[in-house]
Amino acid sequence: MATMTDEEREKLAVELDADLQAFVAEKIAENEGKPPRSSVMDQTPEELADELNQHPAFMKDIDLSKPLTPAVEGMMAMKYESDSARDNAESFKDDGNVNFKLKKYKWAIDNYTAGIKCCCGDVMLNTILYSNRAAARYHIGNYRSALNDCVSACKFTEGHMKAITKGAQCCIVLGEFQKGLNWCDAGLRIKPGDEVLLKLREKADKLHRQKERDERKAMKKEQKQKADDDKLLATIQQHGVKLVDTTDTDDTAVALDKLSLDSVETHHPSGARVTLDSSGALHWPILFLYPEHGETDFIMQFSEKSKFVDHMEMMFPVAGEPQTWDTDNKYRAPNCQIFFEDQEKDRLYPVDMNSTLETVLKHKRCFVRAGTPAFIVLIKDSPFAKHYLSKHGL
Repeated sequence: MATMTDEEREKLAVELDADLQAFVAEKIAENEGKPPRSSVMDQTPEELADELNQHPAFMKDIDLSKPLTPAVEGMMAMKYESDSARDNAESFKDDGNVNFKLKKYKWAIDNYTAGIKCCCGDVMLNTILYSNRAAARYHIGNYRSALNDCVSACKFTEGHMKAITKGAQCCIVLGEFQKGLNWCDAGLRIKPGDEVLLKLREKADKLHRQKERDERKAMKKEQKQKADDDKLLATIQQHGVKLVDTTDTDDTAVALDKLSLDSVETHHPSGARVTLDSSGALHWPILFLYPEHGETDFIMQFSEKSKFVDHMEMMFPVAGEPQTWDTDNKYRAPNCQIFFEDQEKDRLYPVDMNSTLETVLKHKRCFVRAGTPAFIVLIKDSPFAKHYLSKHGL
């Protein structure tokens, strides 16, 4: 709102005076022909209050949700147009307190902020403005800003108990329990028996100890996980498994000294990943592909000690219901052939059904991509198998 000049202020006062006279004349006219009252005392307090509240000069409550009349706006502006920065700051503080009591915290924050911007030289008034704004910000959940206001309040008045108490509360809500203890201790040095601070300190201390315990547990868990991961990578290296970095455009094998967990992460929604059991055996997620039907099987845990024939007999038993996609009932364990693909050379290598996964992964041309060994399953001597193998030089 723009600052009024002396001429404008005088003009407004004249207008308000004329308005008041017109208001009185109107009331006199309304009562013409009515029995005269002996005095204003003939009116009830409620009637008198209603009449006075209709005029800006006597209004006590203003509905700020509705448009203001020019007279009301002018009178409100005059409240903050004192030549004294302190008086203006005091007015903003009072308005902020009213809004705070009405739980209009955002309005209160605006009032206190306006008071702070007056830059008055009253140290205690500035302390109260910052402290009150901290309380309002705390109520709307703006804890960091509230804490900053507590710090500012204490810079103006060191040892201001209201700011110290609110600062301790902010720190506890923010999870900064050690800082909360520091705020409490600062206040208790000033007022040793303060019950609010004693309770806050007890709460902060309890939460601080719990946080330290949780951090120690998390650190131990992290250390154990790192040790397990290091052991897993060392075992992969010792077993001679060759991993391919799928993020590398050259699609080359990862050097043994650069193995990392990223090299064994799968893209499967289950998040399955190679694991190491207590006996030192690796368990891999395996992908079986059936190109003749465009189907796949994903096995989350395939022990490197297991033989392929055991899995084939489980998935495709000689006697039993065929897979839904196997309309010709051809996929039976004795009929299956397994291959792994050397993508670099576009060549297929047959897998001995009686061999273990560990043996196959040690083959010099067997590479593991995306942490998942993949194998192609065909039906022996089938037309599709002959055509598919011929494309790969077999």
